[in-house]
Amino acid sequence: MENLGEFEPFCELDLESQEALSKIAILKNYKKKEIIFYEEDEVREIYFLIKGSVKIYKVDRFDNEVFFGISTKGLLNDYDDTKDLVSFMNVECMEDSLVACFDIEGLRVVFDSHPQILKMFFKEALKRIKVFENVVLKELIFDSTAKVAYSLYYDLEEFNTHKKQENAAFLNIQPETLSRILKKMHRDNVIETNQAGKIEILDQHKLQMIFKQDTR
Repeated sequence: MENLGEFEPFCELDLESQEALSKIAILKNYKKKEIIFYEEDEVREIYFLIKGSVKIYKVDRFDNEVFFGISTKGLLNDYDDTKDLVSFMNVECMEDSLVACFDIEGLRVVFDSHPQILKMFFKEALKRIKVFENVVLKELIFDSTAKVAYSLYYDLEEFNTHKKQENAAFLNIQPETLSRILKKMHRDNVIETNQAGKIEILDQHKLQMIFKQDTR
């Protein structure tokens, strides 16, 4: 049976803190394509992805998915013990995943008695905020070309693991737009496609300047 203390960042806690968290946690296995929760769901626990990967997205009024990101580890929802929690987004498993579900009232108690646990969750919350800062940056400031350049520059390995349709959805652009942008980057000798069909970056500086210019 899997133990919470086997996984990061919980393995970095002292044994007493690990035991305190284990008492209020349930480890749940989710299958690929299974929804952990939908937006507007009332969520009574704090979900922490410890193994696998999930995609996080909203659905607009035209039933289009608005992609927020992929998570391979970390908090999946917010902590607030002053009111009922309502999910802001949909969270769907991209592969079989393991999630630790923490009782909210239990967390409040261990936060008071174990400062190390509080510090760890605070750090994880900051990481979650950083993810959404990047979403705001890309969606409100970047045009389509800058989005692609940013993704290639920072997440090339992740980009190469997905099909073109999936990458287009993740970037909230049309597949045809993605194809056109990639072709231009090839012509400009910014990137190339190797024999395995994977994209390689030829000019890091030129690629970076594409999205840097969009933030000025």
